Amino acid sequence: MHSYLRSIGFKNITRERLSEILYLASQNPTGYEMALDMDGNEFSEIRYEIAPGMGVAVRGDYDENDNFKAEYYFPYYEAVLNSSTATVHIIKESDRDCFQGVLEDNNVAIDIIFHLQNMIPCLQAFDNTTTVAPANVSLCGLSLDAKIIMPIYSDESIKAKRYKAKVTRDKLVAKAKEGDADAYEKLTMDDMEKYSMISRRIKDEDVLSIVSSTFMPSGIENDKYAVIGEILNYKTLVNSLTKQNVYILTIDCSDLKMDVCINEDDLFGEPAVGRRFKGVVWMQGRLNI
Repeated sequence: MHSYLRSIGFKNITRERLSEILYLASQNPTGYEMALDMDGNEFSEIRYEIAPGMGVAVRGDYDENDNFKAEYYFPYYEAVLNSSTATVHIIKESDRDCFQGVLEDNNVAIDIIFHLQNMIPCLQAFDNTTTVAPANVSLCGLSLDAKIIMPIYSDESIKAKRYKAKVTRDKLVAKAKEGDADAYEKLTMDDMEKYSMISRRIKDEDVLSIVSSTFMPSGIENDKYAVIGEILNYKTLVNSLTKQNVYILTIDCSDLKMDVCINEDDLFGEPAVGRRFKGVVWMQGRLNI
């Protein structure tokens, strides 16, 4: 059973109930797409929406009697924000018909690996491995456990200073990727200065009052990330089958904007614009082609 089903309002769901939902999806899908895989075999995806933009996707194929045979399923919240226009590497998983994207965005210090939601168009357009540069990518995350924390004080002068530093760093990162040794050295020195500053302040302050946002890998799975980001907007959706409430939070994490989907029962604190989200998310995304 997929552990992130609870993120879209299926908390404490039984296997029997899940089987009923998957059968319902195969009989009355709210969305359907089909493509041919690399070997010329037909591959299909059906979606069953349980709230606007949120539901369960099932991937598989149809047999000779026109019966749908599911290979795997996953919960989703459809990514719609324009999160990035950086380079994306599309890589097919070796054990199943599924793609992952690797996003090289300068806003965060690491490549972002995400589960590709719109696999069928990519299956039609790409080989097993391809690179799209630049690419228009929409990101979202599903979370099982998170909390709301207060924002860091910031006035207009501080925001302007941070923006200037970000522009400078983005230029240095771009040059470093091209092999510029001086840019790489400047980035290294900048990181050392930040580490020194945090080491001094951490003696008297809490780390969450120093670090405004983070985006870093969490655990051994390559598409799970620990994030802290400012809440730009939020809304509540209701799972039409279980009547559980689900929060959709739009957050800004180091100038990378994305939606986060989490069960109301799994979020500690009251969300509000300007406050921060802190939690672990399973990254999903769409390559807008």
